[in-house]
Amino acid sequence: YLLKKIDKLSHPDDLEGYAEEVAGMIEALTWSGLESVEVGRIVASLNDTVVQGLLVHVERELGPPPCRYAWIVFGSEGRGEQALITDQDNALVFEDDTPEAREYFARLAQETVDGLIRASFPPCRGGFMATNWNRPLDEWIRLFERWTTTPDPQALLEVANFFDFRTIHGGLDLAPLDDRIREAARKRVFLAHLAKASLGMRPPLGLFHRIREGESGIDLKAGGLMPIIGIARVHALEAGSDARATIDRLMAAARAKTLSQEGAETLVEGFRFVFRLRLAAQLAEKRRKESPDNKIHLESLSALERRHLKDTFQHIRTMQEAMSQRFNVGLLG
Repeated sequence: YLLKKIDKLSHPDDLEGYAEEVAGMIEALTWSGLESVEVGRIVASLNDTVVQGLLVHVERELGPPPCRYAWIVFGSEGRGEQALITDQDNALVFEDDTPEAREYFARLAQETVDGLIRASFPPCRGGFMATNWNRPLDEWIRLFERWTTTPDPQALLEVANFFDFRTIHGGLDLAPLDDRIREAARKRVFLAHLAKASLGMRPPLGLFHRIREGESGIDLKAGGLMPIIGIARVHALEAGSDARATIDRLMAAARAKTLSQEGAETLVEGFRFVFRLRLAAQLAEKRRKESPDNKIHLESLSALERRHLKDTFQHIRTMQEAMSQRFNVGLLG
């Protein structure tokens, strides 16, 4: 039903109410027993189609593009791991560095991002949107070279999501960017810096491995999902894998033996569990007419869920320490 609605898109205003319809679809799929990670892939696929429809509409309004381009998504959409509507994470790459191209694609980016906002996709709080990140391919290549050859931990923490990029519209081949990532992944020092950056997010465990809960609850994204995503990204890149989804990356790393089979499988199980907890909490907040976030309170979980969450956090911590030792992160200063 939603795909048909999107296919008939004639104006961005036609997307009014899209977020509510997606939430209803997610709830129905969840109650039907579909695995939460698979729900996330369906949502990402729907969102891809929305963006494609908007871009086609804007192209009709502006006229044909002056050169080839690629609209890319990264972060959770790039990995195909979306739940309820999340912040935008998108960028634009165009082929020819001309004044005409810069003007055209600046307008294309602005109108598409505005259309997504009207469809209830919030703007990225960090500004990682095509309105700020639209550049010719040569500039992108230089950016990727700088990020990978002279890595700065703080900068990598902010831009690591770019390494999850996925093209969803446009005919420009971005193989040069993939090549830069593959080349960097063959260098131990880059992987070490990327590992160090990913260690900036850790499970909230305190004394005697007790879960630390703040006044606003436990952030499942920062303390559970992002640490696993970071481990998966580093080990998959080391394995030479082009996979984007976290579970695919973990299994690719296990096959290449850059990560143990047992460690990968336990992280996959933990990722599915935390993803499911977060989605269930977001749906409950939606039913209460609250703004969904990434936090839960321990009191909302069963005793079994609390034990499982604690075990998952402990395993993530163990795998983070193993990654730190594997890449000698302590020597980076």
